[in-house]
Amino acid sequence: MGAAERTAEASSAVVHGAAERVQAGRQAVIAATGQAVAFAKTAWTVIAHRKALAAGLGAGLSALGATSYLAGRRAGRRTHGPLTRLTGGRI
Repeated sequence: MGAAERTAEASSAVVHGAAERVQAGRQAVIAATGQAVAFAKTAWTVIAHRKALAAGLGAGLSALGATSYLAGRRAGRRTHGPLTRLTGGRI
C-alpha cells in the first residue's frame, strides 16, 4: 500500500498544482479583459468627442501663435519715456 499511497499523494499534488495554474490563468484573462475594455472605452470617448478636441486644440494653437506674435512685437519696440507715451509719440 505504500506505493499506492505515494502515487495518490503525487497525483493529488499534480492536480492541486494544475488547479492553481488554471486559477492563475483565469485571473490573467480577467485582468487582460478589463484592460481591453478600459482601453476601448477611452478610445470610444476620444472618437465621440473628436470635434470638441479638435476645436480645443485649434483654439490653443491660435492663442499660442497670437501670444508669441505679440511678445515678438513688444520685444521689437523701442522704449519711450513717460511723456512720449502720454502724448502718443508727438513729443
